[in-house]
Amino acid sequence: MARTMKAYRVLIHDLASAETVVLTAELAGDRRAREFARERLASSPDYAAVEIWDGPVRLCRLSIDRDREAA
Repeated sequence: MARTMKAYRVLIHDLASAETVVLTAELAGDRRAREFARERLASSPDYAAVEIWDGPVRLCRLSIDRDREAA
């Protein structure tokens, strides 16, 4: 049986460009979307936060506390 994919909107808050990057990702469900957010956040030291949206509902928001990391 084929796995159903779901489209999510991904917002990446990028400190280097002071822009929010908006992507669409097709993923295998909410759990995978949360994993994807963690992976994206870890992929660049310039990313301050990653949000995953399922239509009008924010599924999750992950962020890095840069001040705490520097201490």
